[in-house]
Amino acid sequence: MIESRVLQVWQSKDATQLPALLAEEATFSSPVADYHGRARAAHLLATIATVLDSVQQTRQWTDGQQGVFAFTARFADNDLEGVLREELSETGGLTHVTLFLRPYRALRAAIAEMARRLEDSPPPQEV
Repeated sequence: MIESRVLQVWQSKDATQLPALLAEEATFSSPVADYHGRARAAHLLATIATVLDSVQQTRQWTDGQQGVFAFTARFADNDLEGVLREELSETGGLTHVTLFLRPYRALRAAIAEMARRLEDSPPPQEV
């Protein structure tokens, strides 16, 4: 099975490797907003790693330059189902990561927790 690079980070809870996985011009599209640039994308993806628990990849579809990965996770007492799309550059860096999560009630609670954590540790400004 081909594994998602981002899901591996979320499983390990070791976000120090995220910047090296992302292309300089990377974009992260969350359920709330788009975050442009390696530093901003890495910061958001790292924060998500602190919010989600029990991340498990369940399926994958890949074509070499793009992968779509289904997964399950937990937040508080809620089960989540998600899909993560990863697009790669010619040199292998992630250029675009898109996150989809459901159900809405659990997603809304996770978004509120992300907002609290981002108040304490805001992402770097876009350059």
